[in-house]
Amino acid sequence: MPGNEVEVARYLLRRLGKIELPHLGIIESIGAPRTYSGFRSIAKESDLILVSAPDARKKADIYLNGIGVSMKQVGGSFAFNRIQRANILTLFRRLGFSSIHSKLARLDTEVGRFHEGRLARRNRPWEDFFEKNDFKKLLNFLMTKGSPNLGISKHPAELILEAPSLITEQEISVYTFGEYFAKYKDRFKIAIRRQWIGQASQSEHTRAVSLVRKPGNAPWVFEDVVGCPRSGWRTNFPRRRRKTVYFLMIEKVSSRKSKPLKHLGSARSSNTSQELSFVSKR
Repeated sequence: MPGNEVEVARYLLRRLGKIELPHLGIIESIGAPRTYSGFRSIAKESDLILVSAPDARKKADIYLNGIGVSMKQVGGSFAFNRIQRANILTLFRRLGFSSIHSKLARLDTEVGRFHEGRLARRNRPWEDFFEKNDFKKLLNFLMTKGSPNLGISKHPAELILEAPSLITEQEISVYTFGEYFAKYKDRFKIAIRRQWIGQASQSEHTRAVSLVRKPGNAPWVFEDVVGCPRSGWRTNFPRRRRKTVYFLMIEKVSSRKSKPLKHLGSARSSNTSQELSFVSKR
């Protein structure tokens, strides 16, 4: 979720029957995903708490006119969090990739180089690791269909809605995945991230311990400590037991060249995106 999903849902709820979105038409209904499948209708603002309920199994954050929609905030965001090495081979096989072991070896090499301080940046162009069709297939699966840990989602997303953090009379965009990828493909990065066993943050320490327990993650686990967690170190944890643990994120970076969005008086479409029009239903 982007962080502004409740405000977007509130904005749409207050305009039911009066606002039209590309691919969706006039918005007549809003729903929140149920735990396993289906959705619960949202009829009043007190129901909006259902939209923000965390659930890693869902790809659709909201249902508009019965269609599952993933919600993204304008600007930088993470398309997918915490890809573990232990899951990569299975994921690549699921997606029908070729030369999967060489692809994994390339990732292993770059994680190792980053740990050794031989990479200038931790965010790498996806082209360094994947051909375009493979990366598009990977991103489509992770954003709209499922996850390496949990498999196919009961709440797949058919569309992607993007909105600014402050919603007034600004533009909201709705995309198919193909449109979204065409617009933003040059802004996606493979982000190498690390955390530590022994860091003060309980949640991050626990995640690191969980990663280390999986044998398939071993090539991304290092006995020596590189870097320092923002939270600092646990005072009651032996220094000799600290470890540095790596995982990957897929990040959409913000663009300094992006211009502020302008309100449009009518819907328009291009080969890469479709934008919102505000329509009074008569």
